[in-house]
Amino acid sequence: MKSFFATSAVIERNVSIGEETKIWYFSHIREGAKLGKECNVGDYCFIGENVIIGDDVRLGNGCQLYDGLIIKDHVRIGNNVSFTNVRKPSAKHKGKHLDTIVEEYVTIGANCTIVGGIKIGQSAQIADGSVVFFDVPDGVFVAGNPGRIKKQIYENN
Repeated sequence: MKSFFATSAVIERNVSIGEETKIWYFSHIREGAKLGKECNVGDYCFIGENVIIGDDVRLGNGCQLYDGLIIKDHVRIGNNVSFTNVRKPSAKHKGKHLDTIVEEYVTIGANCTIVGGIKIGQSAQIADGSVVFFDVPDGVFVAGNPGRIKKQIYENN
């Protein structure tokens, strides 16, 4: 099966998109972004310059992914999740972005804000509506605003 790009999707130059990836309506993918194979990008998503997305990643409708973000394989992201890339926005911002890493098998619920400059560990789960501003260890459940670790859900082997 081939990849699918909706007619209203905007895909800029020098974008790499893997086989069987689907880009749905009114999404915008900026120059230099890389999407792996078998991904699904919902309607009205924005993927910034040089964002890297692994294989088998699902983005719900309305997600916003900004420069400096790396999402690894088998990640699920709910509707309207926003990944920022600065801590203190300012009109004088000089273009330095904070890197954010989302490890494998992470699930992020709808309407979350993930603040730039953090790492979300493997198999972590983030509850709907959470605001995460700290590194999240592997295999934990985070909920709330501000986000807090509520419990360990997977043990490392």
